[in-house]
Amino acid sequence: MAQAKKHRGARITRKAEPNPAKRPGRSGRPKGTYKRYLFEETKLGFFLKYEVPEVFQLIMQSLPAGRHRAPPLPLIRIVCSASKDPSLRKPKFRRYMELYERDGLYCRRATVMTPAKKPFYDEMRRRKLEKFICRNRKLISAIRRQMVEDASKVDTSNLYPAERLRLPWQTPTTGKT
Repeated sequence: MAQAKKHRGARITRKAEPNPAKRPGRSGRPKGTYKRYLFEETKLGFFLKYEVPEVFQLIMQSLPAGRHRAPPLPLIRIVCSASKDPSLRKPKFRRYMELYERDGLYCRRATVMTPAKKPFYDEMRRRKLEKFICRNRKLISAIRRQMVEDASKVDTSNLYPAERLRLPWQTPTTGKT
């Protein structure tokens, strides 16, 4: 095998000549432009979907059906400001809002749920649920009591008539005893 040529101890290498058959013209995405993704794959959409799912659900329900549904910024601001969730007060959320305001559905890279991220978001959701239950324990117990009381007042006699509960070989009973 031939030795590489050297000049003053440094190896001399030639620059590879571009093959014109491989890249005709300037194919591909122009420099400085971004690909369009789904709202769930933008940073703001991913944040809302996995950290504040109830707000995400409200926003997406108010949009017409379609593949690239992009909620308008005023809608996101209104729904998020009405929510009491502390995640929406984070600087990270404000950064993502500014990014969405500037670029919309176009971003550098899609943010998707991976198996490595899933345990983190599951644990976050569990902790937020526990904190919510602790803060609203009295309200939850009052709602449960009210539900039990309302359920006991419902007349269930016409839901399951006695004739339907009897087996075919049993004779119908008369009301006299």
